Amino acid sequence: MSKAKILPRFAGWSVPLAIGGLWFVWPAVDDNWKIEMGFKTDPEAAAKAAAAAEEAAKAKKVELPPEAIAKVEDAYKSEAHVESEDDKMLTKAASSGEYSELETKWDEFIVKSTKPGEDDDDDDEDDDDGTYFIKWLYVFFCIMI
Repeated sequence: MSKAKILPRFAGWSVPLAIGGLWFVWPAVDDNWKIEMGFKTDPEAAAKAAAAAEEAAKAKKVELPPEAIAKVEDAYKSEAHVESEDDKMLTKAASSGEYSELETKWDEFIVKSTKPGEDDDDDDEDDDDGTYFIKWLYVFFCIMI
């Protein structure tokens, strides 16, 4: 009787012990029992269902008319490509090896795409990166203290 009085103190250990026991016992339980109780799916039933689905798919074979078959066979073909002036210029330059016409077009594009008066000097940004890092390092150490 006196030993039964201390059992409620160990009630909190019942769930972890049950989980640990099942952890070791569950692999030893027979697969047929697991299937019978519904814990595991039946592989034979799944194979039978797959075979039945395959038979049903074979029975439902679709016959296409010749016009549809011709359209399917020609579906990947695109319309005729019309070459633009740029395409012609590129093929001409690639065959001859002289890209001076393209270089002039590229130079015109660069001039049109940049803003006038914009400074492309990145040296100023590189100088600021070091001081920016030191400021953040200072803030980090202030926070840590």
